Amino acid sequence: MSEERVPAEYTEMDLLEAKHFDKKVKENFMPAIISTVKQIIEDYGVLEGVCVDVGCGTAVFAIELCRHSKLKIYALEKEKAILKVARMNIEKERLTDEIIPVLGDAHDLPFENEFADFIIGRGSYHCWEDKVRVFKEIYRVLKKGGIGFVGGGFGRYVTEEELNRMKSLRDRSLKEDAKAYSSPDKLREVVYEAGISNFRIIYDKAGLWAEIKK
Repeated sequence: MSEERVPAEYTEMDLLEAKHFDKKVKENFMPAIISTVKQIIEDYGVLEGVCVDVGCGTAVFAIELCRHSKLKIYALEKEKAILKVARMNIEKERLTDEIIPVLGDAHDLPFENEFADFIIGRGSYHCWEDKVRVFKEIYRVLKKGGIGFVGGGFGRYVTEEELNRMKSLRDRSLKEDAKAYSSPDKLREVVYEAGISNFRIIYDKAGLWAEIKK
């Protein structure tokens, strides 16, 4: 879990930018985070064991998931400033025993084979330069009998007003990258190319997701 896992070929965000990003998420996208966690718990039960949150951002999602599960969550983020804010959020919520911030890259997950019972990758899919490689890494780290839930969306419990507002904000922010979350055929192709056979693609109001079982 060392810093060497993080590639050097990107411009680091400063702490002020990271705090602004955190504020934007909390002000605009909390309904989606609450909704998606509720959906996960409804579909998979109260989860226990080890979880990896791939591309955790400032750990807002990890904190909400932690509140509604018995998971020990490893919150992985490659951007140092973002991870620093994530650590602040985790400490503020007094969840330092339950959520472990990890500096690392999704393309080279710093975990042993069959490490995690549940792997979540929400909203970071569009950032992955080699999506096939990341899915291979997720499958490697997933335990037998484990579940991976990867993609993006707002969950099935948001209102139409919330959905339209957040989708508009996301699309304006991500621009061309937003198309990654409206291309189920492409996602299916990526997962299949990663050599994963036991999966299904979910594409509805809840968003676009690949559910992986090992």
